[in-house]
Amino acid sequence: MNRRWTAELPRCSRAAADAGWPHGNGVGFLDEHGGTARPTIYLDVDGVVTTVGYQRRAGKDRLNPAQVARVAALVRAFGARVVVSSTWRVADCRATLVEAGLPTDCFHPDWRTAILSASRDARTGAMLPAEQAARGDEIAEHAIRNRITHYVVLDDVEVGPAHAGRHVRPDAEHGLGDAEDILARRLLARTTNP
Repeated sequence: MNRRWTAELPRCSRAAADAGWPHGNGVGFLDEHGGTARPTIYLDVDGVVTTVGYQRRAGKDRLNPAQVARVAALVRAFGARVVVSSTWRVADCRATLVEAGLPTDCFHPDWRTAILSASRDARTGAMLPAEQAARGDEIAEHAIRNRITHYVVLDDVEVGPAHAGRHVRPDAEHGLGDAEDILARRLLARTTNP
């Protein structure tokens, strides 16, 4: 397949640059038909496909079928690949996500973000809570390493300015609502039709 290089990668945060990742702009590609590569969805689990409200009713770590269906609809509508950026990535959660309703073939070959040292407690080595972890840096590192330029982040916590204009932030109590679904669709449409 012939590919023309275009677009730019997200700027790394200071922490990512200090860790030795490339700083500044990179490149992406268009396929031989002038269409962009498949968009990527960086997916958090808690607060997105399982919610505080749903877990109160169904039990801890239970995935909300309605929320999974919303994400699956985005994946199918835009041919998106999924990269898990949640703490659920510590174990291979793909089978659980597929069983809950995500398409079997939706995962990016490098299906999860790396856990950076800034996301671990320096004393114990345990993962920090999502609100304190360097999730935005983990997403930036993954995007740069995999040359992903067209992506949306679905996460209920702040992921930083490197992902401005690409972050859909649902309420952890309820997950993706109609407004977040519309925003995600608008952002995915923009990434597939530059």
